[in-house]
Amino acid sequence: MEIADYLRVARRRLWILILVPVLAAGAALAYGLLSPRTYSSTATVLTPSLVGAQYSQFTGPQAIDQFVSAFAASAADPTVIAETAKETGISVAALTDNVSVEQIGASSNVTLTFSGQNEKESEPVAHALAKNALVNIYSAQRKIAGMQAEAARRGVEAANKAVNDYVTKAGVGEPSAAYTAAVSQVTWLQQTQATYAASGDRTAANAIRNSIETAQKQAQKVGATLPQYNTLVNAQTLANEAYQSALGDQRKVQVQATAASDPDVITTTAAAPDRTGASIVKLVVPVFGAAVLFAIIIIALFEFVAAVRRQESEEHPAEVGESVAPAETSGTAGRNGRHAKDAGAATGRRDDSSERTPTMVDA
Repeated sequence: MEIADYLRVARRRLWILILVPVLAAGAALAYGLLSPRTYSSTATVLTPSLVGAQYSQFTGPQAIDQFVSAFAASAADPTVIAETAKETGISVAALTDNVSVEQIGASSNVTLTFSGQNEKESEPVAHALAKNALVNIYSAQRKIAGMQAEAARRGVEAANKAVNDYVTKAGVGEPSAAYTAAVSQVTWLQQTQATYAASGDRTAANAIRNSIETAQKQAQKVGATLPQYNTLVNAQTLANEAYQSALGDQRKVQVQATAASDPDVITTTAAAPDRTGASIVKLVVPVFGAAVLFAIIIIALFEFVAAVRRQESEEHPAEVGESVAPAETSGTAGRNGRHAKDAGAATGRRDDSSERTPTMVDA
């Protein structure tokens, strides 16, 4: 087909080409003008002091992804939503359906956007939800750190009690010191005995022998308590180390919670309408363009169907001829009959004149 053919088709189907886009654009315009206007406010969470810092719980190569995921999950937490709804008077459904959380580029900063029909409430709601989400992240960590510290403290108490009970049961005071003292006493007695023996004082040397045997028995008794005592002391040392580590983690979480509560961490934009004149135009123009394309497709389908019907009529002309032939034959026969009748009438008149009886005038 040439351009003239396309133009001819367009003129013939012009009503479709105009009506469909106009109706679609009108519907889009009506939607933009008549649908309830909403107002959006965005709370931006700035995280340099929260991610990758000295005491941050979000460290390492996955720190950014971990924080973004934790914030998004916290913002959708039912307890956070319920707390925000209580503070702002917004329904839980509105906070669930009209909130979006997005990461800013590849950074750890995130935005939380809330859209509502009340212009004055959008900004406070966005700020409150972002604040409560941060509080929830660190309150959960603070609770866990507190539980760990308390468990470690109880472990220290149990280890101390075990050591004290064993020492009381053994009845030797501090076993390590007692064993050292007992060994030192045995050594001193032996040295004294050797001195008396060397000076020829055998009586004194024999007297010290009993003291040496008593000291050796005491040293053996105390030494027998050392293995279990050392085990208990090692457990006590480990318990104290765990407790100090838990206290350190608790302090880190507390530092992070304090940093998260800084007012400068969250900045909120003023509420802005989602639909403006420019946004409506941006909605109507693409709809109009798509409707024009849809109208062209409809026209092409109509022309295709018409072409198929014309092709079928050209491929089966006999069927059309059979339906027309009887009428044409009857009409032809009628015309031929009338012509024959008229010709017969004229011939009959001529025959009648030739067969008349001659008269005087003829003569």
